[in-house]
Amino acid sequence: MERRVFVKKACGICLLGMAGMLTPGLMNTAIAKGNKIYKVKLTEQNEVIVPLSLFIENKLQIVRVKDWEYDMAIQKKEDGSFIALLLRCTHMDNQIHPSNEGYICSLHGSTFDQTGNVTKGPAEIALTQYHANIKEDHLIITA
Repeated sequence: MERRVFVKKACGICLLGMAGMLTPGLMNTAIAKGNKIYKVKLTEQNEVIVPLSLFIENKLQIVRVKDWEYDMAIQKKEDGSFIALLLRCTHMDNQIHPSNEGYICSLHGSTFDQTGNVTKGPAEIALTQYHANIKEDHLIITA
């Protein structure tokens, strides 16, 4: 086989393999696309302030804090309380995405439930969770 033909075929196989690895992350990103990303700034008191009105139509909101490397997922629970999770995989610091059951890392396949606990490794540590309080018509998350 000619070297040029070999290199072409080998590159094609590598590209197909990479596409297969990226597909779960892309599918989960597509699931998350139903969620608009709400952009905020961190206050001087290290708080993230989110209006409660965001949770009327959708119990899960993705929040992008200015100058943070990772997004935050805020979910309204059945009892009316909230859980705020940093969307950073605890295995290799990769951005994770919402899935139907919780959250998934497209890098190595770690999965987390809706409260941030590991359901499948290689991650072994739960997601970082932030304290969330309701104050008037806003949710205050302490970072």
